[in-house]
Amino acid sequence: MDRRAFLVGAGGAAGALAGCTTLAALGDGRVAERDLPERPAEPTPEAVAAYVADYEAARTHNHHAREGAAEVTVDAVATFDHRSGGDHFATAQHAGTVYYEDDGSRSVGELYGHPVPYLVAPDRTLRLPVDRRRVDGEASDRSPDETTSPPLGVRLCNVTDEPHELAVTVVRERVGSEAGDPTDGDDPDDADDPNGDPDDEISDGEDARVLSTAVGVDPKRAVELLDITDGRGSYRVTASMEDDGVTGQGRIEVEIPGADRGANVDVVIESAGVSTWHLPSFEYI
Repeated sequence: MDRRAFLVGAGGAAGALAGCTTLAALGDGRVAERDLPERPAEPTPEAVAAYVADYEAARTHNHHAREGAAEVTVDAVATFDHRSGGDHFATAQHAGTVYYEDDGSRSVGELYGHPVPYLVAPDRTLRLPVDRRRVDGEASDRSPDETTSPPLGVRLCNVTDEPHELAVTVVRERVGSEAGDPTDGDDPDDADDPNGDPDDEISDGEDARVLSTAVGVDPKRAVELLDITDGRGSYRVTASMEDDGVTGQGRIEVEIPGADRGANVDVVIESAGVSTWHLPSFEYI
């Protein structure tokens, strides 16, 4: 898995990347639609991020063009998240302005989209609308130097054609860790506190469980569980799914503070089962 994050942007009236057509107004004053970009022949992290940013910009432009907009200006950014075999995952976000004309009057609207995950595979591109939920996780009573922002969040992506239900648990494994991004190769067990004592390890009992919930995820959609906990430390995230009597499970350990975004962990539901991934930071537009 390539753990690096690649952030790229696309936008402007003329289209910044390959696969975009120059915009032109139709005879009735409506803006013309743009061609969607082609999937990259070599799906490197940079190419996937660039493609997803361009796709998000073109898709947003075309939506408003079909609504009769006279002018649309869209900027989009995307970050490469992770790769699983031939499937590549990225996150995109857009912002911009849309103009409409009606009987000589001109109205202006601001466009702003929340980050949305994409699957880019050799045979399809899938944009996953997101249901964001603030969960009833752990309300921290620790001092500010023992908490972090953003809190721990988990994104569940269902790329299949069937609905699925996941059992999601988050267990605290140790507290007070000063370890940073879990993708940097440092062993969190090596992180000591200022007094030279190792981080406090937590038993695997009920008192260590931060979250336990069942989540239904519709086909080709995503759910984000946000604000699970803001206590610095190490957490084990486990996601289990039963399909025709067969249980699939993914688990991963994540440190917070970690990724600078709402969700730190990705859980992907595919036909082969469940996989878990660290998410890189995301630079919001």
